[in-house]
Amino acid sequence: MERRNFIKKSLLTAGALGLGNFAYNQTNQAPLLSESPDDLKPIPQYGDPLADHLTAYIYDSQNSAVWIRWKSAVLTCYRAEALQKYPYFYPLRALKSGLSLTMETGQPWPHHRSVFFGADKVNGRNYWQNNPDKDRIVSKKLELGECTEKSAEILNECLWTPFEGEPVLADKRRFVVTVINDETYTLDSYIEMTALTDVTFDKTNHGFFGVRTEHDLSVDGGGVLVNSEGQQNQANTLDKPARWMTAYGKRYGRNDGLVEGVAIMSPPYKRSPFDRSVWFTRDYGNFSPMPFNSFAQDEKFIMPKGDVLRLAYRIVAFTGVPAHSFLDAQWDEFAALSEGKHS
Repeated sequence: MERRNFIKKSLLTAGALGLGNFAYNQTNQAPLLSESPDDLKPIPQYGDPLADHLTAYIYDSQNSAVWIRWKSAVLTCYRAEALQKYPYFYPLRALKSGLSLTMETGQPWPHHRSVFFGADKVNGRNYWQNNPDKDRIVSKKLELGECTEKSAEILNECLWTPFEGEPVLADKRRFVVTVINDETYTLDSYIEMTALTDVTFDKTNHGFFGVRTEHDLSVDGGGVLVNSEGQQNQANTLDKPARWMTAYGKRYGRNDGLVEGVAIMSPPYKRSPFDRSVWFTRDYGNFSPMPFNSFAQDEKFIMPKGDVLRLAYRIVAFTGVPAHSFLDAQWDEFAALSEGKHS
């Protein structure tokens, strides 16, 4: 417990639990026997040598950002600065090329932020786009959970706060980044939302969880958008049911034809309307598992005060053209892992 408290207070933690009785030299070429267990440094500290595993850091303050690195190169960053519209992940880098799979801003809709979570038309307010000085999803508590040499857990608590008045929703977020191998990693997201007042979500195409891919992964940029049913492109996937959706393409600026991509897994929820497993898709590179776009014109999703909604999603970042069997296996694994953790 004292060690855990020390890590949090230092604002610096890492994923190197499991180095055994070894510490590493600057080149990481030869292990050096440590003098005693107290001399081990599985948690990166200022002045430590480069790491050849996953590391995680909260930098500046407890309400700023979490940086995740793999072999000392940036893998992703969870950005939760106080004045943002909402917290989001950027970049989401591919392991092979080092290029981001996702875009932070870009035409035609530059308010999209890489990997993001929010919603428009919540009690008539907008927690999705533009005007960060108005309605916002405000990070109130950010910390690291369990970290290993191949994974890192991020814990975040947020308040959905309108421009005027009290917060309408509180959410607790748990993210787990796990490196599978040198070409593949996952980002699992568990989100628990509690209504602080009666909350109504109206028909909209803006929400909940989604990604905005880099242009070279999008259909408009020469990439492929396909779902678990084999349907491709916006025209054939919009508002269609599917277990997963993926986008991939040849990376720009390379002459080796390297293909990289990203997929979202959405397990079935027992609670309507999330039991529909329908998708919002755009050929320019935005896709998300959300049912609000397929609502009838007068249909709504209502959370009475005190109601709790639990959601779970997996992102898979991969190299090469993915086999459907691989993505099916990822979906099966996550569906089992998230059982009981979503509504």
